[in-house]
Amino acid sequence: MPRNRQEVPREERIDALLAVAEEQFLARGFAGTSVAEIARAAGIEPGSVYWYFRTKDHAFAAVLNRLLDGEIDRIGQLPGEPADRLFAALDSVERRRTLHPCVAERAPHAPPVMEYHERLHEWLHGLALAAVAHLVPAPDQETAADAVVATIEGGLANPAPTRPTSFLVRYLLAALAV
Repeated sequence: MPRNRQEVPREERIDALLAVAEEQFLARGFAGTSVAEIARAAGIEPGSVYWYFRTKDHAFAAVLNRLLDGEIDRIGQLPGEPADRLFAALDSVERRRTLHPCVAERAPHAPPVMEYHERLHEWLHGLALAAVAHLVPAPDQETAADAVVATIEGGLANPAPTRPTSFLVRYLLAALAV
């Protein structure tokens, strides 16, 4: 017999709500998704969403952080060269590329989205730093990693890129190796 929603632990309810919100944001983007649609898809009243997330930005950031947590764990366990992990991360992030222009737009106005963006930036910077470590002298490694991350973030924020971001990063890493 199904449990009463109140008998389901809060973490399970949040997890189920985040799964629905993820589907909605991926399908419709930030602007095309409403809290009411998330609630309807989750089978709860629209006002109930606010028990878990103060605003739509909070729900959006929670979805993004959940996705990022999974990728940090997965990519951290990958064998191979640091550049391989960087490109695995980039491939993963590019699969959700429709959300990144929304992040760039929302981050300056929404602290929870900015916190996510800073986490993503820090993670990508660490991966980029490891990838450039053998390509450039030590004094230039931070700058090279910053250039790689700026290329990634610029590519992801562009809703209609002419080239895949991974192509641009490969080009940049090859240029740094010269």
